[in-house]
Amino acid sequence: MKVVLQPCALAVGILVLGGLLLVRDQLLAQSTSEPDVADLLLQTRRMDAKLERLTASLENLQAELSKPVEADRDASRVSEVEPGQLLELTQLQDKVKALERSLHSQVKQGNSQPHAESDAAGSEKGGSTLSQTADVRAEEAAIQAKCPKRSPFHGLMTAQASVYQQWQARIMYYHWKKQKALGGECTDMAGFTRLAATEGGKPDGLESEIPSVFVEQLSEEVMMSHFHFGVLNRPHSILKLLASSEMLEQLTSSFVLILETDHVIMKPIPNLATPRTPAGWVFGYMHGHAGQDSVVKKYWPEGSGADLDPVGPSPLLIHLDQLRLVAPRWMEFSLGLRSDKSAERVMQGWVQEMWGYTIAAASLGIKHRLVREMQVEASSLSHNIPVDFPKMAYIFHYTYGIEYTADGKPQGINQIGEWSLDKRHYGGDHPPRNLEPPPDGANAAARWLLNAWNEASANIPNWPQSKSMGTYGWRRQPATAATIARSGTATRVVGTRWTWAGNEGFDFLPEGQLKTPWGVGTWGIVTSKQSANDGRTEDGIFKCTDCLFADFANANHNLRFNFDVSPYRFTSHRVGDMAEVNGEFLRRL
Repeated sequence: MKVVLQPCALAVGILVLGGLLLVRDQLLAQSTSEPDVADLLLQTRRMDAKLERLTASLENLQAELSKPVEADRDASRVSEVEPGQLLELTQLQDKVKALERSLHSQVKQGNSQPHAESDAAGSEKGGSTLSQTADVRAEEAAIQAKCPKRSPFHGLMTAQASVYQQWQARIMYYHWKKQKALGGECTDMAGFTRLAATEGGKPDGLESEIPSVFVEQLSEEVMMSHFHFGVLNRPHSILKLLASSEMLEQLTSSFVLILETDHVIMKPIPNLATPRTPAGWVFGYMHGHAGQDSVVKKYWPEGSGADLDPVGPSPLLIHLDQLRLVAPRWMEFSLGLRSDKSAERVMQGWVQEMWGYTIAAASLGIKHRLVREMQVEASSLSHNIPVDFPKMAYIFHYTYGIEYTADGKPQGINQIGEWSLDKRHYGGDHPPRNLEPPPDGANAAARWLLNAWNEASANIPNWPQSKSMGTYGWRRQPATAATIARSGTATRVVGTRWTWAGNEGFDFLPEGQLKTPWGVGTWGIVTSKQSANDGRTEDGIFKCTDCLFADFANANHNLRFNFDVSPYRFTSHRVGDMAEVNGEFLRRL
């Protein structure tokens, strides 16, 4: 077997190797026993800049290797390489890759815990996923051989171990697998890893379903000092990942697509990035302006709000070399912004970690490809959404609740709908299977997302029996004279006193006011709809026709009344865990 190469290719490879050796030796010659953080950060940036230049040379070499050979090509312009020389070149490339990993490992010693410690943590906390790496890499290598023009990327979903994020992660991974399959063998969508921050870095049980690695979440002290801003675990987790060679082995590609649990992939995603230009989505609320200059200059003295790309760290397609470069500043700036009162006035508090990323990227000269079709964030207030909108964007980000009245009109800004599809309803419980579809008049986004949830929950094994309501019943409007008049149950209950678990003083007052032994609350009529979709038998919550709600002590309760017994009675089911309480009629007030 003979392979045709450009004459200079091997020389370029040797230069790359020599350059990496030189950079490594410069780094190892410096003591890191008592590192100065600022100096080490500067070293990191300089080393990564050199590495990027050297990587470009290596890419040129690899490009030469991949060029097709033409049978009638002028022999004077090529040289033939015998198998022994090809083996030598392959070994050279392997050494380059090993030195690149060694270089980054040494650099990161100054930015996080010692490397050996990180490797141990990765081995211990990676769960069963680490053992699957060899098979995944072998599969990827076989695909790449068949599809040489493919530019693969690895899906990297950052998460925490709450039930709230677990069910979202399960839906997300289901649709990742679906769209990867639809993309065909040569799709750029490659491996997938859930990067989960957990207490003590312990596995949370999803690793057998979703390939996962685990890192220790930020301490309670750090969270308290930054107003319990949980999303700070995102840059923290990525720094931990980059510091662990064993966890990095999970990544099957040199590009990653950083994803969130509340993303649903709508169609196969191509690699939209290059080694020097990451790709991100344009967030409407992330456009920098002059009013932010003073805050930006605290972290980047030469910069201004106008210099910032209107992107965040997710969805983000980025080369690992650039991610290594930006991650330390991303973490540093995010922590600083979250504890900066002046920043709070000009940068929305709930996205300060996103601002931390975009300032960090701009400060390093990283400019993004702005991909407007990368995702969609739709709600009931989104108008003129075509039925085929899933063909026009790659990701559905369900950050907003979708809220409609029963007759299909948008419920209004910051209002829960009579029909409601909102991830926030399920903070401690999985959504039910077979959620009731939206009313006529709802937009295409509502129907598509509802179907995406239903499809995933129906096909994921061991999806638990939910104890929460579906898409109806979440609007808890206090009873009014008009709504009471339309409900036979409410008419009989208003102005009466009952017991609650044997405790007297549970009073249903006019205008939806509720008085209890544990404080005041509200009561009203549960919005419900008979649904053939919902096969659950516990109808105290799910099929509660003409039920009342009684919400107090930070809990929602659905009450079913029985007026065929003496004294009258009700049975209450608490939304979320189905805890049951009985009550009895005492007297009219």
